[in-house]
Amino acid sequence: MTTYDTIIRGGRIVDGTGYPAFRGDIGITGGRIAAIGNLARAEARRVIDATGKIVAPGHVNQHSHYDVALFWDPYCSNAGENGVTTVVNANCGFGVAPVRERDRERTMEMLETTEQIPVSHQRAALPWDWESFPEYLARVEGLAKGVNILTYVPLNPLLVYVMGVDAAKTRRPTAAEMAEIHRLINEAMDAGAIGISMSCMGAEGNSHLDSDGTPMPTDVLEHEVVLDICRALVDRGEGVIQLLSHLVVYGDRGLTERLAELTAGSGVNIIHNAFMTSDLMPGKVEEDLAWLDGQLAEGKELIANVLVSRGWIEAGMRQLDVSCGMLAAVRRIAACKSDAEVLGLVSDPDYRRAFAEEYAGKGPTNGANGLEGQIVINVGDDPELQRHMDRTLGEIAAEQGRNVVETMLDLATRSGLALQLRSPQISSTDPRQARRLFSHYATVLGGSDGGAHTKSFGMGHAPTDVILWLVREEKLMTLEEMHYHLAYKVARSVQIKDRGALLPGYWADVLIYDLDELYFDMRRYEIVHDMPGGDWRRKGRAGGYAYILVNGEITHERDKPTGSTPGRLVRICPDRSEDLALAAE
Repeated sequence: MTTYDTIIRGGRIVDGTGYPAFRGDIGITGGRIAAIGNLARAEARRVIDATGKIVAPGHVNQHSHYDVALFWDPYCSNAGENGVTTVVNANCGFGVAPVRERDRERTMEMLETTEQIPVSHQRAALPWDWESFPEYLARVEGLAKGVNILTYVPLNPLLVYVMGVDAAKTRRPTAAEMAEIHRLINEAMDAGAIGISMSCMGAEGNSHLDSDGTPMPTDVLEHEVVLDICRALVDRGEGVIQLLSHLVVYGDRGLTERLAELTAGSGVNIIHNAFMTSDLMPGKVEEDLAWLDGQLAEGKELIANVLVSRGWIEAGMRQLDVSCGMLAAVRRIAACKSDAEVLGLVSDPDYRRAFAEEYAGKGPTNGANGLEGQIVINVGDDPELQRHMDRTLGEIAAEQGRNVVETMLDLATRSGLALQLRSPQISSTDPRQARRLFSHYATVLGGSDGGAHTKSFGMGHAPTDVILWLVREEKLMTLEEMHYHLAYKVARSVQIKDRGALLPGYWADVLIYDLDELYFDMRRYEIVHDMPGGDWRRKGRAGGYAYILVNGEITHERDKPTGSTPGRLVRICPDRSEDLALAAE
């Protein structure tokens, strides 16, 4: 009689490939799926009764920033408890390696201003016992992990490592520096990196700013330099390039087009960032997909990252750049070093006038569907301000006969920066827009930004949200379609060959749940004090999975972590160091 480590019995198996669901058993041995079918005669050391439940592959999140959080949170909350079993870190060119000792503080400051990961958290959590990327990966591999981890080589620290921060922002790499950049990329990929990531949005309309208020190095790179850097992957013939080159109306998709020409047929995947839905610009979905279809029709090979979940932003003035950092006036707030400096700025009549004029000219492309819809959720203790609670800035501004910017800045000043705002839904409230964008064959779900912006939102639950929204509530997608788009297709986009589906030989990343038991509370984010030093963060109240398995081990049961940490560092590229050395000779 065959004996397995674990048998999942009697579930409705949605295998992630798009194949129709079927009732059956899954046998797991050594962390992998050993058999699927009728295993009634088999035995196992552990049997999980999945009768009446869905059994599906774990969600794969290809756009995360848990690089720092992983050092104190092995489950990457709130992704881990929401069925995310594999995450890809170091997106958009931001991360913590390679970094020389003298650049550590500046690197942490960069992460704070670009991804809102507080420097205090980084100082408390990061051991900084690495300099090179291989040393960093070895550290990550040794960490206790409740999810599987993949990571890019983030291009900003790489450029600073080779050139220094000032040179990286002001000139092209020399031939020798470019050769060193290529060498380090290959060294990192030999050690386990999946490729490179970057934000190339330019200076205008870009919310990614350095700690001194200037653009990040990759955002001011000439396109020719970007292409030269990416030739490292083309020559290698594998890997993934994650590129943020265009968002709504900002940036230049021409860079993605040129990069796709360079990489076509090379074995390199491109993930273009980012497509969004919007109630205020409903035509953007078809416009973006027409561009994508046109590129694919020309023989280019790329995947687009899409933002379609129902998340929102909760923020005060110090976090306003999360929702509308593309405004120069908001970037001036982000550059302030203290509350006193912010208060001085937002009370300045000249600044207020310039802010109002800029917003009037750019409008709803900013502010998570516009400042007008932001709801006041905190004004401090001043009794005179309490009447504004739970009202939108647009309503208050109309009542006062003022523009919305003046109203917001006045509330911020009068409340002593206690003002907190809840944005409208970041993406469109129309589920048909979400389905159209999300279910296109060349798009992948992203935008959770897990691990970043923790004072403003926590959207690691995004897969749970779209299951609830598009399958259970709106019935616009089947579970078979949904799990294909949340797992197998995403795994393929980052070149994972043995995860994302329930198939023999694949790693056993498995969800067991009742669709009626999944939940997402859309009223407010939960505030939890589980950050370094007991600091707080916001997270979505979501979950409801009966069991979550990573590499065959149960990591969560009924929303609670089990303490098991079977996660692995996932490598997609073989070590080619000897091959490349021979080629160089």
